[in-house]
Amino acid sequence: MGETMVKKRAIVYPYHADFGPVVRFSNLLGNYELVSLMAPLGFGLNEKDAAYSYYGEDVGIKVKDSFSDDEFDVLMICEFECSFEKVVFPTIIKAAEMGKDIVLLNRCADHEVEMVKKVCLKNNVELTSFFGIDIDRTKVELVEKILLDINVPIICVASLMEKSNKFDVQLSLRDYFLKEGYKVSQIGTKSYCEIMGFHSFPDFMFNHKEAEIDKIFLFNHFCKYIELNERPDVMIIGIPGGTMVYNNLFTNRFGITAFEAASAIHPDVGIMNLTYDDFNGEFLDKICVSTKHKLGFDIDCFNMSNHKFDTGRSKQDKELKFFTVDSKLVDEKIAKISLESVVPLFNSLNGTDTLKLAECCEALLLQENMQIV
Repeated sequence: MGETMVKKRAIVYPYHADFGPVVRFSNLLGNYELVSLMAPLGFGLNEKDAAYSYYGEDVGIKVKDSFSDDEFDVLMICEFECSFEKVVFPTIIKAAEMGKDIVLLNRCADHEVEMVKKVCLKNNVELTSFFGIDIDRTKVELVEKILLDINVPIICVASLMEKSNKFDVQLSLRDYFLKEGYKVSQIGTKSYCEIMGFHSFPDFMFNHKEAEIDKIFLFNHFCKYIELNERPDVMIIGIPGGTMVYNNLFTNRFGITAFEAASAIHPDVGIMNLTYDDFNGEFLDKICVSTKHKLGFDIDCFNMSNHKFDTGRSKQDKELKFFTVDSKLVDEKIAKISLESVVPLFNSLNGTDTLKLAECCEALLLQENMQIV
């Protein structure tokens, strides 16, 4: 009998809505057990259920504003927009002085990482970083610039623009297919996907020193490398950024990353994530046609997030701004739009829809006689 792996008890700080998908699917964390969430008092989350931050269904984990010595083994630093030196670093010092290991998920600046390293060394605790992990380029060197056939079914998760609950969909699909007994390989849109057992989107796709045409070949060879080494039944690929230009100011990098990735892999099932808005069936039909012509794959399912693009604030601040609505409003919007669209539309924050979306993808793969067993 093999020994049961003892998971390290982890507290996440500073918790906020963007980390919600990981909380919902914390069973995927592998070596870590998520025991608590902590946020500064100013975040307004103290004693609230974690789902309060993103207006979803309760998950049964309350957010706290402090921690005690005996309740955790690891302090996990998630993505943050608050001050590192004033908010994040003092909490790291406190945890390290308690003898707790530190895990960095956020892509910190070099000098910030050095500060954490010194504190961990001083207190003899372990520091683990889950960002900036890139595939060994020697394994995907372009010996020949040719697209290789990927002989495994691919589910592609894309979005028209950011804040579309795209990572939520990626994790829900992973959770479903693993529980159904499939062997899953995956490339995700966060920089810390390795902590959940799969690959982060490779840094070479954002490297300005790489020729754009080479990125297509490299990503294709990266996926082939994964296929040959992991032998999956299905591959789930999340594509960072948006697929379309919103306006002259917010271009979503003109959808270049999405075009390059889609050119490299040719998905078998396509999921397009939308922000919350007054869409109708005609608009969704146009998105299907546009995606087919631009990216070369069909949209088989839509998912609508509960984030609405704030046009006024975005124009004023010259950066993307959103506000969040209750998940139930998304359900109401979907019910109306679904009367006009033949492509199914889901809400990934709705537990029932989460299951239906995954089952839809599985059924589509089986209908296409894909070799999933």
